[in-house]
Amino acid sequence: MDRISLIRRLHALHEEDEHGRILGELDGIPRSEWDFEISGLYARALNNEKRYEEALKLLLDFAEEGKNDGVWNFRVGYSLYYLEREEEAAAYFRKAIDYGDDCEDTREMLRYSLEEAEQKKRAADNHPELYTEEEIVRLDEHVRKYFGRYDNVFHEVESPDIHVDILKIDPVPGRDYFILVTQGMGAHRMNVPPDLKNTRDRAELLICLPPNWDFDNLDDENNYWPIRWLKIMARLPGDENAWLGWGHTVPNGGPFSDNTKLCTMLLLFPGGFDGKAGECGMPDGSIVNFYQMTPLYGEETDLKIQKGVNVILDLLDRDCLEYVRIDRRNVCATGITRTASSVNPEDGSPDDTDGGDYPVMGGLWPNT
Repeated sequence: MDRISLIRRLHALHEEDEHGRILGELDGIPRSEWDFEISGLYARALNNEKRYEEALKLLLDFAEEGKNDGVWNFRVGYSLYYLEREEEAAAYFRKAIDYGDDCEDTREMLRYSLEEAEQKKRAADNHPELYTEEEIVRLDEHVRKYFGRYDNVFHEVESPDIHVDILKIDPVPGRDYFILVTQGMGAHRMNVPPDLKNTRDRAELLICLPPNWDFDNLDDENNYWPIRWLKIMARLPGDENAWLGWGHTVPNGGPFSDNTKLCTMLLLFPGGFDGKAGECGMPDGSIVNFYQMTPLYGEETDLKIQKGVNVILDLLDRDCLEYVRIDRRNVCATGITRTASSVNPEDGSPDDTDGGDYPVMGGLWPNT
């Protein structure tokens, strides 16, 4: 196959997302026969296979030829961005634009790099609220006793305000579903009404997922959204100077992902667990409350806002409260006009004592 035909074939394989085949095909050609363009196509495939270190090393081998090339600068920036070297990546994305690769994808990657570099800078300047070692031990004992043992943790890399790790508890006989539990939200004391201080001002969250949930493909939002929403909800009290508790709802403004029409989070006490699972006493006498996130449809949210949380709970099937079912039955057959909701500016809490309703959070938040 001549060089022109080879390059056309490699581009075709790229369009088909056959990046592994690109690598395999080029591995059959001696490196001594590679030129600047061929090496760039190999590096692009490495990036798409998430082999960023290898891609960066190969690209930098051709730095003299590539320094004034827009596509080369984009590929270097891409490798650096996913190696979490965002400030360096931004410099290369700027050069990519300067040297002709001025397209929407490049500008978007430049924006992401600048935003995340700024987040890291702010995080370095701030000290996040953290549990004490004694509090972490107490929480860990509580989680293992009432929810189950865990071997996997989704560790948070950057923590500008609170440090939110997510504990992954696998299914066991008698409990055929996953449990994800936050660890870190309760280091922040929420702005609760005075009579709730020390009893409702600290919280952690959990969500239960079916046994076939695909944790191997978290790049897909259809699989990642429960983790995203644990982080969104964990940070909401600090971001809004408000509080979360039983019966509160937080809407997304649209479905959580493409494969479901569920769109609002309702907080409840943990269902299907020992009655003591919902409260963890801390060494200083305060209580960390555990709330289970239960997704609702829009019509169910409307009913809850108008009639109260107990009305919707009476309608929901028990299995809906056990763990998330993305295609479960919508228990509200007819739509109800949505009413406005608000947050009381004096105490930062939702103004509905039967479970507050927060404004729409809207869209996807950065994956932190």
